[in-house]
Amino acid sequence: MQYHVILTKECNLNCSYCGGGSDSPPKDIQYSITDLKRFVSLDTAPVIEFYGGEPLLRIDTMEKIMDMIPARFVIQTNGLLLDRIRPEYLKKFHSILVSIDGRKEVTDRNRRSGIYERITRNVRLIRERGFRGDLIARMTVPQGTDIYENVRHLYDLGIFENIHWQLGFEMFWGSWNEEENSPEEWIGSYNLGITSLVEWWILEMESRNKVPGIVPFVCIMNSMLLNTPALLRCGSGIDFFTIMPDGRISACPVSIDFDFSIVGSIFHDAPATLCNKAAVGEPCISCHIFQICGGRCLFVNLGQNMLRKNGYDLICKTVRHLVRELEGALPKVQKFIDRGIIASMDFNYPEFNNGCEIIP
Repeated sequence: MQYHVILTKECNLNCSYCGGGSDSPPKDIQYSITDLKRFVSLDTAPVIEFYGGEPLLRIDTMEKIMDMIPARFVIQTNGLLLDRIRPEYLKKFHSILVSIDGRKEVTDRNRRSGIYERITRNVRLIRERGFRGDLIARMTVPQGTDIYENVRHLYDLGIFENIHWQLGFEMFWGSWNEEENSPEEWIGSYNLGITSLVEWWILEMESRNKVPGIVPFVCIMNSMLLNTPALLRCGSGIDFFTIMPDGRISACPVSIDFDFSIVGSIFHDAPATLCNKAAVGEPCISCHIFQICGGRCLFVNLGQNMLRKNGYDLICKTVRHLVRELEGALPKVQKFIDRGIIASMDFNYPEFNNGCEIIP
């Protein structure tokens, strides 16, 4: 199983859609690394993903965990401190997810002036220093983002193997700038962008004999090719859990402050006892695309009473549109495989749950 280990709730950014980490105490790890090791050792194939806040603010703790606990390692970071990871630790990471939202203007508007240049410089630097693992651009997509333009930009940079994104939380709750557009209008423009992106993805396969690493497309298409049903794709509550600084365990890394997400602790529970204590319910399980979508988001499903009036419907419109577009592309993808332009194994991603939620 995989464990988000929150090294700290502090962050060195104050992004427009986040606010600079969590205010709930404790901010830093209260348990010993020995406690964590005892818990993780009960898992035969553990993956530890360092998470925050910004995990690289506690790089010393991260290194101690990597020294003491046998596991695969992943990190989700804003990228500002990647240059501080020593080469011997860089080489221990299987995957690094870097938060970047697209073009320079978009990333800097959401995060802070100058952030785009620092991120891209550091990403190139860790390659020079020997990181050979999976490098993933992890976008947040708030109101106003042109999804086609910004995914294409990150792909064309040539420094990320894979690109994933999540819609901003203002789609569900929080403030919305009605002067710019309504949620319904923005969802319409986002869906048009997804249509264009799928069309480009197909053309890129045909012209370059390569499947671009657009994570939502690749993973959903793999399920369609294999005709296999999907569980909740992010794995929250199934094979993916979050270890909070006080040792409690949450099914989801985003809903750590809500009682419905707490499923145990490293002191009193074993990994195998955590599974399915928190699970997606209606309206997802009766939906006609449930076996492809898997329910999209545990937090949104269990906390749907907190959403804006039509928040759930708006998000479902994006997922249904995404699925329809990929269903439409399926015959072409199958033809490319049959002709040997690409291989079916090209869609077998990720190797294990690497922190990509899959469904945006």
